[in-house]
Amino acid sequence: MPYVSRSSDGKITGLHDTETEIANEFIDTESPELIAFLTEMGQSLTPAEGGIHQELVASDFEMIRVLEDLITTLIDKRVLMMTDLPKAAQSKLAKRYSLRSKLEDLGGILGESEEILLP
Repeated sequence: MPYVSRSSDGKITGLHDTETEIANEFIDTESPELIAFLTEMGQSLTPAEGGIHQELVASDFEMIRVLEDLITTLIDKRVLMMTDLPKAAQSKLAKRYSLRSKLEDLGGILGESEEILLP
């Protein structure tokens, strides 16, 4: 295991336990291409890997906030200027600041939560 089937452009489209007419290519379970396919499909090779993957996704969301706070702090302390960042990063940060500001403008409707207020 596993054998894969591919589309005409070479992308993995299916995964099979045994070799079949459409899945005749054996692929290593450690293959980055297979892992990417399984991740895209929301699956993993083992339950343990699935749990770890879910923890990593949750951790990614937490790290995004940490990085946002770090960038804001560096800008506030004038260690970093917003214009020092690439245009794409400036745009993304400005959008997040705008969204957080809108939540803050809602005032008491949402309650007092550090997670939704501007840093």
